[in-house]
Amino acid sequence: MSHTLLDDCYDHCIRLTKRTAGNFYYSFCGLPTPQFRAMCALYAFMRVTDDLGDDATRTPTLRLADLEDWKQALAAALRAEWSIAEMSDWSEQARTVLPAMSDVTERFAIPNEHLFAVVRGVQSDLEFEIDGLQVSRAASAPGLPTIENLRGLTPSGSPELVVRFQTFDQLADYCYLVAGAVGLCCIHIWGFHGSEAVQRAIDCGTAFQLTNILRDVGEDAAGGRVYLPAEDMQRFGVTIEDLIGQRCDDRFRALMAFEAERAKSFYASAEQLLPSLKPHGRPIMKAMLQLYGGLLGEIERRKFDIFREHVSLPRWRKLWIAADALIHQKLLK
Repeated sequence: MSHTLLDDCYDHCIRLTKRTAGNFYYSFCGLPTPQFRAMCALYAFMRVTDDLGDDATRTPTLRLADLEDWKQALAAALRAEWSIAEMSDWSEQARTVLPAMSDVTERFAIPNEHLFAVVRGVQSDLEFEIDGLQVSRAASAPGLPTIENLRGLTPSGSPELVVRFQTFDQLADYCYLVAGAVGLCCIHIWGFHGSEAVQRAIDCGTAFQLTNILRDVGEDAAGGRVYLPAEDMQRFGVTIEDLIGQRCDDRFRALMAFEAERAKSFYASAEQLLPSLKPHGRPIMKAMLQLYGGLLGEIERRKFDIFREHVSLPRWRKLWIAADALIHQKLLK
């Protein structure tokens, strides 16, 4: 691969990260150049993967096919030897991102399976959506209950339609795919020591993804998805109908408080990762803990009423966290 092509790909990833990553981009800026470029390439890879899965202009089936093409191009780019001629069959996103990602995996010894896990996680969302559409069509057939009636059932009555996971273990497996695997990529880029760092990076991803799930309960339910485990909903007497109806009552608050405490246990493990990282990775890790942990704190501060408005941190606070990370990285140079 020519250095010009590789540099062009890295430049594209940097521009994409600066345009869409917000404050995270500025947290990356204090890293040594190889790690900075690598984090931008990783972010670009994640951004494209997510965008392919979320493209509302295409049907779920077409998006799933797009992701399969993306995965095949990734497999080609990660081979020990591949030719530039092969890129003619790739999409534009693949041509502008995957050569850089291939270089990153080789340079920082990132196991390939971590990247494929990310793609698999997004694919699983689409597969669930497609299954839900098939159930919806069957439920709307003459003589069968309507989809609205099915949604009013408890999780055990209609898990195939809306509730994604029956148990927390199933949810944890999903968190690994979409977040824990990303954490493993990050610690390889930043540098780490000790075998315990691997599990703590996975726990960190679980903490962050659980926080996202708690923040988005209302939006996900409106879109036909429930990520909260069915067993937990049953334990606290919360039904699918409650979520769709945005009922923030004592039952819902008890469920959310239970899940928040669970997330905190994963944050506690994630904080133990800091000493295992090389110095230049610690400020970014600390910033991420502050951002996502702060988001969880905001959810609790609102007494779990996440239905009225989107939960986020004030812009000044996010800027402060990013600036603090940048300053600490600069001091290390």
